Amino acid sequence: MRPIETFFRSVSNVFGAVALIFLMFLMLGTTVDAAARGLWGRPISGVFELAELSMVMVVFLGLGWTMLDNAHIRVTLLVERMPAGLARVAETLSWLFAALFLLILAMPASQDAVHSFAIREFRWGHIEFPIWWAKIALAIGLWFGCLQLAFHAVYVALRGAPRHTPERDLRIEP
Repeated sequence: MRPIETFFRSVSNVFGAVALIFLMFLMLGTTVDAAARGLWGRPISGVFELAELSMVMVVFLGLGWTMLDNAHIRVTLLVERMPAGLARVAETLSWLFAALFLLILAMPASQDAVHSFAIREFRWGHIEFPIWWAKIALAIGLWFGCLQLAFHAVYVALRGAPRHTPERDLRIEP
């Protein structure tokens, strides 16, 4: 399993780095655009369009890092009270259903990405902005997330759920 874990970690780090670049653009581009609107009364062409696509990139390419940190939002009220074997089955099934959900999203996203690339789709705005590349990245991110969640389900089935570290485990105690 170690080579597969290394693969997922490496790809997640690459996707995460790309997501961070788009996040930096969102912060800086939006700030500069807002300043330009205030100073000159008009926006910078293309910033709005790229900001829309940047949000998609941040979310779907950042999924891998969330999985690596085991930081997905989870409600564990029932699983924590189950016997260990039943809890493992419940955890495995929940990760499999999450993978299935991403698979259901990835299939039409892939078809749309192929079509978008074939027609070199672009978005009309202040400038003609190509969006086919973002649709391809969205589909890749969904497929990667699906594979990552499916692998995690197998991991949980074989080894049990990974332990939560106290600094990441935010619990409200009565």
